[in-house]
Amino acid sequence: MSNSKKMLEALSNGDLIEAQVAFEKALVEDLPEERMQLADNLFQLGFVEESEKLYSKLFEEFPEEETLKISLAEIAIENDELEKAFSYLESIEETSDLYAQSLITQADLYQVLNIPEVSERKLNQAKEIMPNEPLLDLSLAELYFSSEDYVKAIAVYQELKKVLSKEESPINLNERIGVALSRIGDFEEAVNYLELSIEEEETVERAFQLALTYYQLEQNERAIELLTQVRLMDESFNQVYYPLAQILHDEGRHEEAIEMAEEGIVQNPYETSLYHLASETAYHLGDKDQAKQYLEEVISLEVDADLSKIRLAELLLKEEEYDEVITLIATLEVKEQSFAEWILAQAFNGLEEFDQAKKHYDQAKETLIDDPEFVKDYALFLREEGNREESNRLLQMYLTMVPDDVEVASLLDNEGW
Repeated sequence: MSNSKKMLEALSNGDLIEAQVAFEKALVEDLPEERMQLADNLFQLGFVEESEKLYSKLFEEFPEEETLKISLAEIAIENDELEKAFSYLESIEETSDLYAQSLITQADLYQVLNIPEVSERKLNQAKEIMPNEPLLDLSLAELYFSSEDYVKAIAVYQELKKVLSKEESPINLNERIGVALSRIGDFEEAVNYLELSIEEEETVERAFQLALTYYQLEQNERAIELLTQVRLMDESFNQVYYPLAQILHDEGRHEEAIEMAEEGIVQNPYETSLYHLASETAYHLGDKDQAKQYLEEVISLEVDADLSKIRLAELLLKEEEYDEVITLIATLEVKEQSFAEWILAQAFNGLEEFDQAKKHYDQAKETLIDDPEFVKDYALFLREEGNREESNRLLQMYLTMVPDDVEVASLLDNEGW
């Protein structure tokens, strides 16, 4: 048995010491074709450093072998050594049989550099050389998908479905089309493709994506069913807990929502949104102390602390604990946040410190003037302060945003209040 085969066997048995010994021997004793096969296998297994040593030694021995240039360029991209990758690829002439492959690898390189238009050009150049290669079309579709050009991606995926069987395709085309359709808001059509992908093979990711799509269609029971299934399939799939808790909350199943949020917190204690949702749900159930406790807990972890402090300040504001609001806002890491200024304005207004309230309203309006709730609140504050003219102007602006607010319309017409 060659040293290369001994190394792979040792790796499959988890014997890393024996694998290292066999690797060192393979470097100097094995035939070139055996070392080449070992390098390919190691690269696929993620042993980048070892595969690079093998490819580099082979390249020293066979500098004319352009397959090695492609392999070394791929490793250089993996190692973020982009100039080195370019050097290998650009040395491959247009007359080479591997020129098309070099173009495909260059496309990968430009995608790493976030220049998708050049990636597309390289792939189209390769397509001119290999016009009937469906996997090249797949690379184009994947480029469009990763660049969020979903309409183009869908068109190519649809064509690929006509020529590639599910066994021949390295990805599930129905899943990709379904996700792309979902991303452009065509949820009804997306469901059809995602259901097909589930029929072909049910995976956690596919069931999760299908559940989110049903949620967008407001088919909450089906979404809950799928998300529950995802949780049972893999309870460590952290993404499932927040949407499941949120949908249960939306459906009025508040106790279940809190239970799910708490399960999610156990799995990922740094997921801020779960604490916020649990707090909101507890407050809805009338458990104000528990609602406050969730927010204090996430603040103590210093995870998105400013956001959580603002949430807690909102809760305290509802409870008219104005001094506590002011003290809490003073601890924000980022000062002069517009929403925080608005909370301070309301707190000072509650304490009847109207000059301070006006100061913070004025600071908040710089960026919140397009928020209808802020405009209404500020306008009513100004009205109480006797500034009817500015108040009416803001209320008229508010009615352009929320034209069905009969109460405000009545106020302006002096028919109520």
